Amino acid sequence: MSSFHRVFLPARAAGIAACALLGIHLVAAPLAGQEAALRGVVVDPEGQPVAGAEVSAGAAFARTGDDGAFELTLPAGEHALRVDRLGYRSVTLSASAPAPVRVVLSPAPILMEGLAAIGSPGELDEVRARMREVPGSVDLIEEEELRRTRQTNFADVLRFTPGVYAQSRFGAADELQLSIRGSGLRNNFHLRGVNVLVNGMPYRNADGFTDFESLEILTAANVQVYKGGNALRYGGGTLGGAINLETRTGYTAAPFGLYAQGGSSGFFKGQVSSGGVFDNIDYYASYARTDLDGFRRHSGQRRDRLNGHLGIVLGPRVDLRGFWFFADVEEDLPGSLTRDELEADPELAAPANVANDWGRDYTLHHLGLQMRAQLTPDQRLEVAPYFQFRDIVHPIFRVIDQISRDVGVEVRYENSAPIGERENRFVAGFQPTFGNVDHRQYENVGGEKGALAKEQRDEAGGVAVYLEDAFSITPRVSAIVGARYDRSRRAVEDTFLADGDQTGERTYEALLPRVGLLVELPEIGGQVFANASSIQEPPLLLELNSLTVPGFVDLDAQRAWQFELGTRGRTGDWRWQLSAYDIELEDEIVNVNVRPFPGAPFTVPSYRNVDETRHVGLEAGLELSAPVELLAGDEGGERAGFRMAYTLSKFLYLSDADHRGNEIPGIPTHVLQLEAEYAHPLGVTLSPSAEWVPDDLFVDSANTIASDGWLALGLRAEWELDGLGATAFVEGRNLTDEVYTPTVAVDDAAGRYFQPADGRSLYAGVRWQP
Repeated sequence: MSSFHRVFLPARAAGIAACALLGIHLVAAPLAGQEAALRGVVVDPEGQPVAGAEVSAGAAFARTGDDGAFELTLPAGEHALRVDRLGYRSVTLSASAPAPVRVVLSPAPILMEGLAAIGSPGELDEVRARMREVPGSVDLIEEEELRRTRQTNFADVLRFTPGVYAQSRFGAADELQLSIRGSGLRNNFHLRGVNVLVNGMPYRNADGFTDFESLEILTAANVQVYKGGNALRYGGGTLGGAINLETRTGYTAAPFGLYAQGGSSGFFKGQVSSGGVFDNIDYYASYARTDLDGFRRHSGQRRDRLNGHLGIVLGPRVDLRGFWFFADVEEDLPGSLTRDELEADPELAAPANVANDWGRDYTLHHLGLQMRAQLTPDQRLEVAPYFQFRDIVHPIFRVIDQISRDVGVEVRYENSAPIGERENRFVAGFQPTFGNVDHRQYENVGGEKGALAKEQRDEAGGVAVYLEDAFSITPRVSAIVGARYDRSRRAVEDTFLADGDQTGERTYEALLPRVGLLVELPEIGGQVFANASSIQEPPLLLELNSLTVPGFVDLDAQRAWQFELGTRGRTGDWRWQLSAYDIELEDEIVNVNVRPFPGAPFTVPSYRNVDETRHVGLEAGLELSAPVELLAGDEGGERAGFRMAYTLSKFLYLSDADHRGNEIPGIPTHVLQLEAEYAHPLGVTLSPSAEWVPDDLFVDSANTIASDGWLALGLRAEWELDGLGATAFVEGRNLTDEVYTPTVAVDDAAGRYFQPADGRSLYAGVRWQP
């Protein structure tokens, strides 16, 4: 039994009783055969059909049509039927086919009038509905899918999101190469080109640079992915879009939870958590610890993470949430290998990284506050300020010592009043940000601070305003028009002048329009969408303030138009998504790693603009889960299925003098993720998987050096022990012990391109929520 069922069982019982009072009539009858159709209709208290309600029983799913009707194919026996619709109270009831079912949904949002409490299941209903209104490719990874993974880093949970390339640079560590539609191909470390948010608030420096080490996946209730220009609100200034991690609250967490996992290369991950609701107050708290010796030498990691949440319903129309997370991080960095080193021993670290103890140690505090008020039945206001503080010591070619402070706020207004007889939703938002960094660098003497080599004050910030209107031209067709204005500032005040004055300031402005069309196809439970979106991504401070060029580098913001056509939906036991896109870029920012002096054993990044480039791709996802009869006989409850994610990426230099016609390195052309699943009614689940990259991966812009493709096989098994409230799991990875490099350092002048994956690995653990 899931944590959701345990926490909300009393609420469901009350819901069933309420449904009986409202007029739900059930006639339960056993099935004559092994499978039958369960049909019904969903109506409101006045007997009017409710279209778009989601009806589920186990993995079976249907969505009501305009007449409120639905049909599910189920095995023999009684089933728990759940019905959800935004703006109505969710209902769970027992039903058996072939008796018809009539479900009455009452318009009663959780706790509040017209507004679902922040972090409640009602808010998740709103998220589902809002993401279905986006005329482009988005993805919602809910808790059930998160729990089917190792939950160690974003590479685990984003694996089956087409269009997202997420690979760990150092095995089970958090440091990733994460790219959406070719974003951030210039980054050989950390993340740029994708906005990462926690509970809708930016987790990054004010210039957009960020990492992953502070984020605890075990606290996530869901992860939302907005690809490319589809992130108007969250990612208008990035090529890749945005990823929003929503944390658990008292509404979605168990009163007590314990998690422990151990595995190869000295891996351990543990968590203790608690959540609950008391009248109008909810809370959630978590402590998690991660330790890793690492597959490669000099790749040890340690993380301590604290997460806290407190929510208060201040009145029937006003809700408030505060959250805080803290991270204490220590990590060694093994660096990249030459081909000779890779072939000799993939467990090696780069010699310079070992000699000078390259690593990254920091503490971080992140505070956020969210207030939402339902001003009228059709109008809502949200205000969400945040503050982030980081103190980092980062020995690499120099010892970087920084203290950063970042603040920001979003004010968001929404009006869903119809225009005439047509549905309409208007949204406007205002997002100012500011950050500064006390930035010092010292010569690296065996990992310790030597002589001062740089001292400066970095500042970044800006303001964004966005508008979007979604108008229903017909009941099936909606037009979406939006725009975002961004103004960004980058500034450095250099106070260490021995190596010249690096002082500089740049400002970037852009007006970014967006248009889209969304067509509902209720006959197949699907949608067709198309959009054209403008994108601008200013350079980061570290890209402007290079070691290889005095003062600021002459870098323009990269600009692009994204054109996209696709479809998504769910019908019966099938789910699908398919998108094709073309992104035409000007001044794309690319990276060349150069030696800072002749014979240097390491390289430092330098950056330049490329006049014209093109990113085209195809993203496909397919999933099936259906009842079967294989091992359980006539008991029922046996299911099998599969899921697939395929990404085609073709990124080209169009007008570069040196590389015209070449592929932009760093991302495989074809990536196929496959997983099959078998679930036995005793609670045992088996999931074999494969990751296949059939072609070589270029690591340089000249397209003369490549990393080999690979086939990595895995297997995961879970056993739900309902009587104990526990789930035990074991997972094997890279079962054939293949040597391959899913991440690379592109265009490295020292020839250190390759970052090998872990060899054959085994992990096992238990999740307990009594």
